[in-house]
Amino acid sequence: EKFFVGILDMVQWLGYKPYAITHSSDYFDQLYEWACDLIKKGLAYVCHQTAEEVKGINAPPSPWRDRPIPESLQLFQDMKHGKIDEGEATLRLKVTLEEGKQDPVAYRIKFVEHHRTGDRWCIYPT
Repeated sequence: EKFFVGILDMVQWLGYKPYAITHSSDYFDQLYEWACDLIKKGLAYVCHQTAEEVKGINAPPSPWRDRPIPESLQLFQDMKHGKIDEGEATLRLKVTLEEGKQDPVAYRIKFVEHHRTGDRWCIYPT
């Protein structure tokens, strides 16, 4: 909630009034389905590198980048159902960003209650 309020305050401070206020949590189901679609198309994978290992632009490539699609899909479902601990896995996209960062994290595990969805989710889009 504090991040939402902070963003709204900044927008208003800049002199703008939002046309509409939306929350990414309103779309968690759709975002999850799209993430599954990306895995099925071979465009995303579950990775077990630590946050420290993937930090920075020149991080080493993930040894899990080419894991089988069904395995990544199952692991992502395990992430969603709370079967994998925080920091043990992320979903990464197979893409190189403009600044050179390879395979950014798309989902992470966080066992905290969300201010809008409660404890329904333990994976969150980044």
